[in-house]
Amino acid sequence: MYSTKNPEKCLPQDGVPLEDLAQRLGGRLDGLSQGVVINGVASLSDAQKGNITFLSDSKNLEKNLEDLSKSHASAVIAPEKTKPLPIPALRFENPYLGLAKALSIFYPEILPTKGIHPTAFVHERAFVHPTASIGPLAVVSANAKVEAYAQIEAQVFVGCGAKIGESAHIYPHVVVREGCIVGDRSILHSGVIVGSDGFGFTPTSTGHLKIPQVGIVEIGSDVEIGANVTIDRATMGKTIIGPGTKIDNLVHIAHNVVIGRNCIIVAQVGLSGSTIMEDQVTLAGQVGTVGHVSIGKGATVAARGVVT
Repeated sequence: MYSTKNPEKCLPQDGVPLEDLAQRLGGRLDGLSQGVVINGVASLSDAQKGNITFLSDSKNLEKNLEDLSKSHASAVIAPEKTKPLPIPALRFENPYLGLAKALSIFYPEILPTKGIHPTAFVHERAFVHPTASIGPLAVVSANAKVEAYAQIEAQVFVGCGAKIGESAHIYPHVVVREGCIVGDRSILHSGVIVGSDGFGFTPTSTGHLKIPQVGIVEIGSDVEIGANVTIDRATMGKTIIGPGTKIDNLVHIAHNVVIGRNCIIVAQVGLSGSTIMEDQVTLAGQVGTVGHVSIGKGATVAARGVVT
């Protein structure tokens, strides 16, 4: 039986004493904290009494310090090395890590519903684990597999023989076409298309003849893919997205591209066919590659760079 989400789970938790929050986040408490209770996280400009705010160690630090002096926040997550602050602080070597943990505490992830919504279509030859969630108007085609605790939201299409891994989260209006694989705990945001045909044609005397694209896309575990990303299936074999890679919105990945582990690909990047990216590569916004090039481990390509 499909059950609906409890909207109260979307609300922040009750207040947490600052001393307890420091222990839970692993930060060093700096300043007087007695009686300080935190009930949410907010930006410097929006924070009110009871909120903890955030101070990064960016090049805008001086401006942020000025804004902090005017803030109504009760506490701040701050870099370890900044000067004394006007309100109690939780100090971190990496303040973004503290921020991420705080947001997880006050705005916990909503647990997926279990079961198949009555308006979804699940083929009789598909496998859906009993702990998985299939949302309204979703389609799970023949021989597809949806593993334990996977969350398929509204109007998702999962093609024949496709596989959605354990605890994967597929947001509304995603298409995972036939034979393609999404790894465990991976996240696909709205509008992602996995397994569209690669752009393969050969000229003939009568026009351009389509080359059948018969491969698949294989997405590893712990990958996150932003909205409206398109990933083409291989002509033959696999287009591969390695484990831990993070892809921003509006990226295009062509057929037979191979992306390694823990890469970062920022918005509006275009990767031509058979590009190879080794592990831990970073591509900044609007980078492009021509086909059949390799980018070595740990390389960074700056914004609007082209690899030829």
